[in-house]
Amino acid sequence: MTLGGGLGKAVEKNTEDWRASAKIRRLWNHDKSVWTGTDEDKWLGWLNSAAAADIADYEDFAHRVKGQNFTDVVVLGMGGSSLGPEVLAQTFEKQPGFPKLHVLDSTDPAQVRSMQASINVADTLFIVSSKSGGTTEPNVMKDYFFARVSEAIGADKAGHRFIAVTDPGSSLEKVATKQGFARIFHGDPTIGGRYSVLSPFGLVPAAGGGHRHCHPAEARAGDDALLRA
Repeated sequence: MTLGGGLGKAVEKNTEDWRASAKIRRLWNHDKSVWTGTDEDKWLGWLNSAAAADIADYEDFAHRVKGQNFTDVVVLGMGGSSLGPEVLAQTFEKQPGFPKLHVLDSTDPAQVRSMQASINVADTLFIVSSKSGGTTEPNVMKDYFFARVSEAIGADKAGHRFIAVTDPGSSLEKVATKQGFARIFHGDPTIGGRYSVLSPFGLVPAAGGGHRHCHPAEARAGDDALLRA
């Protein structure tokens, strides 16, 4: 793979600039002057997200999902909450004994109907993923599939088929508690959505689909080797 002419030279120039000005070290020190010097230091939780991951908890969650014999697990999310899981779903094959991982990141009726037709609603685990908890699209998707699950297995049991991934104190957390979701995973408020694949927003879907290829400790080792070079 090559970037070609001008772009390749620009990358080389910027890479050397980062090395010469110690920006890598400053980045790890949460130095906001690497950017504009305003609030960037408050959005660097992704640097340590892999090291902070509770591996035992994710493994326990994966074990519980496997034990329920779900056929599918569907992430309901938009943007940063769905991009990482979508890569995982497209990259890794279905794991033996685990449900197949899907991602729905559209409220287009045709895509929603297509997703519904491709799964057995009664045997599917839904992961409602929203950092703020107030994003309209995942909430609408949750309402729709919560109604379908209620029709399939009863409203009193529907919450058991849903997991929430959201920042602490969000409106989604309140709804998940009220509707009796099986589990609520908290995101880190210092991690932006598009940097969240090694936080619960990526690791919960990975664990639900049995994708232990995505071991956070291994990812962190790779990050360290790259970023500290």
